[in-house]
Amino acid sequence: MLILFSVATMATVQNVVAIYPLQGEVALFAFADQPELTYTATDLVLTTTQTSVQYPISNLRKVAFEQADMPEGIDEVEVSKQFTFRDGQIIIEGGTPNALVNIYTIQGALVLQYRLDEDGNGTISTTGYSGAAYILTTGSLTFKFIAQ
Repeated sequence: MLILFSVATMATVQNVVAIYPLQGEVALFAFADQPELTYTATDLVLTTTQTSVQYPISNLRKVAFEQADMPEGIDEVEVSKQFTFRDGQIIIEGGTPNALVNIYTIQGALVLQYRLDEDGNGTISTTGYSGAAYILTTGSLTFKFIAQ
């Protein structure tokens, strides 16, 4: 079963590790997920109870310990005619031809990039995404989903 959510969420202030890249969005990792920072010669490696992400040190502006609003729950469900969820797959029909579809962890790490075909259609398996929330983005739509 796949549950689709809009991006409207409730939030609480939590202690976080904030990763500031030179370009793009800040990634926040809650202390509750036990973030552990290690370094290689070229990368910062951040590991939590939920994920592991590598950041090239040369692409980072700063890393900080802060307090931030973190999602606590989802308070709105949204349905789209372009997206169908069936048999463990996300089926996209009538999207923008050759558009990129990205799937991110809640912390902002890219886990999958998929290109729609020349008709704007595509099928993405949700195998391996069980139990966690993810964000799917296209050029015009953004959704949160949980595969169960």
